[in-house]
Amino acid sequence: MKIIPVFLPYAGCRKRCVFCDQVKATGQVKVPSLDDIAQLIEEYSKTSKEYELGFYGGTFTGLSEQKMEEYLSFVRRFSVVKSIRISTRPDEVTVEKLEILKKYDVETIEVGVQSFSDEVLEASKRGYTPDEAEKACKLIKKMGFRLSVHLMVGLPKSSREGEILSALRTIECGADLVRIHPTLVFEGTELHRMMEASQYSPLDLEEAIDICSDLVCILEGWGVRVIRIGYHVPVELRRYVVAGPLDPALGDRVRRAVMKKVMRKLNPTNVVAPKNYLVWFESEKVKVGDEFLFDELTYADALFLVGKEVIERCLNGSL
Repeated sequence: MKIIPVFLPYAGCRKRCVFCDQVKATGQVKVPSLDDIAQLIEEYSKTSKEYELGFYGGTFTGLSEQKMEEYLSFVRRFSVVKSIRISTRPDEVTVEKLEILKKYDVETIEVGVQSFSDEVLEASKRGYTPDEAEKACKLIKKMGFRLSVHLMVGLPKSSREGEILSALRTIECGADLVRIHPTLVFEGTELHRMMEASQYSPLDLEEAIDICSDLVCILEGWGVRVIRIGYHVPVELRRYVVAGPLDPALGDRVRRAVMKKVMRKLNPTNVVAPKNYLVWFESEKVKVGDEFLFDELTYADALFLVGKEVIERCLNGSL
């Protein structure tokens, strides 16, 4: 089901993280009014009669209970809105707030965990611990929501080993979905100032592709679907990105790197893939079929073997 995105820049945010500039990332300066949201829904309803509405940006459960209910009850009036998802932070997840979301049939909660490393969370000024993030994720699952975790790679104080351990902890938390975002440096952010003071070095594009492809193998090998790789930054706003692995085709480049690792690991003689995914392969020997197949292995099985090897190298210090 396609999503109607409603951006609430900084709404409900009590802290400013070192990497964040939601205005420069989205181009949206102010929080939309209910009339603005209604116009957006009406515009989308011209092309389809079934949508999921997503409240993005800001911290939805950081809003007052009254404001949360105002938004949720309002969008529920539109027949084209079949389900709702919201985005939030781990430290704004409570039983009481989740009960409000349940009341309005919110199905998916996207949690900006970003990392399960104490050092990374502190350096990024996230304001919570890995244990608090895990507790929030498990509470969301316990109360019956679909859990989507956001992970960022290349944050201050991050390491390849730390990114892999964050992926493993994401699996342990019971995540259903994951978005992986390589860190971009937006003009004027604290991260920009840290970089100029030589206190931070962003990932280059090839590093980001390599790390993200490892995470995809681990996550999808363990049954967690990666639904997005990389930020979508509108063309007119890309001038505000001063450093970091910005590439509109990052997702496909990472997927191609995943397939390259699978082919190198398995060296299969018979490879089948759905037609839409042939662009992930360099070999012309890939056959078209309904599902992925690497000799006798499924897509998940193949990624599991690659991911398992990455984890083993991480744990024995040979990355």
